[in-house]
Amino acid sequence: MKRQTFVFKIAVLISILAILAACASKGNGGQQANNAPETNNAQEANNGAEAKETDYPAKNIELIVPFNAGGVSDILARSFVEASTGIINQPITVKNVDGASGTVGNYQLVQAKPDGYTWLWASTGHISSSLHITPAQYTRDDFTVVNKVGEMVVAIVVPKDSPFQTLDDYIKYAKENPGKLTVGNPGEGTVVALLARLLEDKAGIQLQHVPYQGSGPLLPSVLGNHVMSAFMNVPEVRGQVESGELRALAVLSEKRVDQLPDVPTAEEQGIEGLAGGAGHYIVIPNNVPEEVVRKIDELTKAVYESDKFKELMEQAGYQLGYKNSADALKELDEWYETTGELYKKLGMIK
Repeated sequence: MKRQTFVFKIAVLISILAILAACASKGNGGQQANNAPETNNAQEANNGAEAKETDYPAKNIELIVPFNAGGVSDILARSFVEASTGIINQPITVKNVDGASGTVGNYQLVQAKPDGYTWLWASTGHISSSLHITPAQYTRDDFTVVNKVGEMVVAIVVPKDSPFQTLDDYIKYAKENPGKLTVGNPGEGTVVALLARLLEDKAGIQLQHVPYQGSGPLLPSVLGNHVMSAFMNVPEVRGQVESGELRALAVLSEKRVDQLPDVPTAEEQGIEGLAGGAGHYIVIPNNVPEEVVRKIDELTKAVYESDKFKELMEQAGYQLGYKNSADALKELDEWYETTGELYKKLGMIK
């Protein structure tokens, strides 16, 4: 009897152990089942992140213009926004942030969240040359240049009755009469004024620089022979050149401009490296995801190439000239180095 009782207890114990093993096995299976949804959730999260980049933009974009409304940069930026309709599927809001030669707006851009939804309509001066002489709360390494839009090309113009028919005539006179050839510019330290200084350096001449408070008062001055020549943006003098009131001796660009196709570049006339102007760029904060940066480049380039934007830029006398990030940055770096040397020669920096 005792033996039967013992066997019975053993049998019960074995049954209990079997049940526990089955539960443990089921428990492990349950754990695997719970892990599977977690893995799927992680994949869905990753896919969501990829979709978020692929579907960019998914909300409104803010475009900072670091100058007051109504200026050249503002007009160009708003033309870009107008032309972007139907190409960029989200609205773009222009935000004017004036102050300190553009550096206040730039600083807002630098501090913006790096999600690709804050852009800056930047120009050559305030992200390159002016950083030599204008205090800023950022460096040239604190933002990302997506691409170049184009530039406001500078021309050397003289009154219609000027004895200078070519750039060679101009330079020859300056060499024979050091410091006597007057040249007006829209303001000391501007990109336009720096190009006049660069001509001096390249040609080995000495000019008499006459700065004005902008192009408004400069234009009638050169038309009225108050200065013998002027460095001005092509759109500002195009009408007078076409009507014969002014003569353009050269355009300071890598190639001839569409607005004045008959006017040769300075390089065509033997002055190498005399090219520059108020270039414009799309700039974003650092650390924006690479896929988003590529998308911004793709979308903005499509706007530049649109018939609508080309029409608006033709009306504005603006020279389109897309450059990718690497080429645009190289151009800005070269201008920074060139102007740094010029500022040193002028005694404006050490």
